[in-house]
Amino acid sequence: MHDHHDHDHDHAHHHHPSVHDVMPDNPPVPGGTAHLHLDPLGGIAGDMFVAAMLDAAPDLIPEAQALAAGIGPGVGVETVEQSDHGLRGRHLALILPDTQRGPRHYGDYRELLAELAPDQGVAARALDILRRLGQAEAAVHGVTLDRVHFHEISDWDSIADILLAALCLERLQVGSTSTAPLPMGGGRVRTEHGQMPVPAPATLLLMRGLPVIDDGIAGERVTPTGAAIMAHLTPSTALPMPARRLDRVGHGLGTRRMEGITNLLRVSLWQPASEAGQDVVGIISFHIDDQTGEDLATGLDRMRALPGVLDVLHIPALGKKGRMVARIEMICRRETMDQAARAALTETTTIGLRMREEARMLLPRDTAVAQTDTGVVRTKSLIRPDGSRTIKAEMDDLAGAGDHAARQRLRGQVETPG
Repeated sequence: MHDHHDHDHDHAHHHHPSVHDVMPDNPPVPGGTAHLHLDPLGGIAGDMFVAAMLDAAPDLIPEAQALAAGIGPGVGVETVEQSDHGLRGRHLALILPDTQRGPRHYGDYRELLAELAPDQGVAARALDILRRLGQAEAAVHGVTLDRVHFHEISDWDSIADILLAALCLERLQVGSTSTAPLPMGGGRVRTEHGQMPVPAPATLLLMRGLPVIDDGIAGERVTPTGAAIMAHLTPSTALPMPARRLDRVGHGLGTRRMEGITNLLRVSLWQPASEAGQDVVGIISFHIDDQTGEDLATGLDRMRALPGVLDVLHIPALGKKGRMVARIEMICRRETMDQAARAALTETTTIGLRMREEARMLLPRDTAVAQTDTGVVRTKSLIRPDGSRTIKAEMDDLAGAGDHAARQRLRGQVETPG
């Protein structure tokens, strides 16, 4: 946390052509197949989270550096190998302008993050983190969201933390999260409003529902940005096993050094099990014949954005008396079936639904990022039962290549095994 003087400066940044000129207020947050588990031994801050994720996926560092450089003149990011109490890890070193401040108001943050994000997925995640942070600050200060004045996170480092955290989550296709308890910390912290208790008021609101522990070590252990990232992830307290395989591990180190404990955030990324991996998913199905198409589409989009929902299918069908009906089928993780069912009853006009569990067989898969002339293209590599490998590009990333022929050329480049 930084102690800032309470005055505003104009912020400057490079304008990038953006796909976010028309961005909904609350864009659906994308999902993925990877599970992220957090061990916040030292706590969590935005920079610790980004450092841990980049330590787990160092192949993302060039894109992260390029994204940070686009934030504004003189902004950059480096990852530095360090050790703390004998454990190695990666520390995020931000290069910031000497004089210029970042934006101060929620709307300024939102506009800048939406403009800078390289794609809709990163934008949706960044804006969700920001929204949660803004809502907590608004509640603490008794103002509306558009009146939130960010005192404690108003520099370029917070923009970089939110943007790079969203980048890592999107590129690594994180779809579910679990966490060990967060340390409460204690004492007081200096802010522009004077002395505040630890956790800071907005931080404490963001920690609602998360497991905590008092390990007897005072100080600020969870920062507002770190807490907002946790709130965005909505973690459970248990790692979903079995049917998972460990894919990557990363260690992020904070700046502070504490006695007898490493200021470490460990992240581990788990993928669906290999060897024709099998798991069990929940299936929720129902029919709709009395809801307008546009309203139903909105409700289904909101259902797709729920944690643990893998897919929502909308199938036209003929019902009783020859009526056109919409058959809706939700596929979700077994542990989130109740939440998904409640959402179906809230977002649609159905008065009943059917729920069942089904076994699912999954091919082993890995995700990667390919750098091309038209930008970054995410790919999914699948291993078939005969041992052969197929690579499939994400269509969202091919869309900017141009017409059908251009998209096919780009697909041929990235879907050819290297």
